[in-house]
Amino acid sequence: MTTHEKAPGLREQAAGAKDQLAGGSTNTVAHHQPRQEARRRLRAVPDNAMPGEITALRAETQVAALGVDTWPTYGTPEWLRLDPRDPRCYAATLEAAEQHRRAEAERQRLDDLMEDDPVAWWREITAEANAYAARLGRAIAARRTAAEVRAADDRAHYQPPHRLRATPGWPPIAIPGQPGRFLTAGQESA
Repeated sequence: MTTHEKAPGLREQAAGAKDQLAGGSTNTVAHHQPRQEARRRLRAVPDNAMPGEITALRAETQVAALGVDTWPTYGTPEWLRLDPRDPRCYAATLEAAEQHRRAEAERQRLDDLMEDDPVAWWREITAEANAYAARLGRAIAARRTAAEVRAADDRAHYQPPHRLRATPGWPPIAIPGQPGRFLTAGQESA
């Protein structure tokens, strides 16, 4: 079964969320139901918290409350085989929902940036490609160009022209580029 040992976001603060469920050490407010008061306290939300941070905290707390450490990826055959009442099924669903929320928030942030500051938007969306091109550029610059490869190949296979000499006892040699002329033994060159 494929499981997530560490999923970004939901499991990173699971220990802290479990601590919050057990009473927490900072900014806690007692739950109003007397028999659950000793078992669980609610964490007070910081004044400067953004809605997405509150949602992430809620998802992390819910996963911690389920008491599961691993679960299959949402939508996989392993996840589909889980009993709907299995807490791992709910944990995988929460993880997928949180990942979707974060992806949508990032998309919205980039859309807003595109409308407000197109130059900053372009710089941000091309930063990774520019960094990759810079890394790749150094490797490409160290390579020989096609012209350099051809010149090296030509130098490796270059042989200077040799002088034609007829050998005694052999037939005359036709002189290249001069039809009808032949080099015979005893002549110096063409």
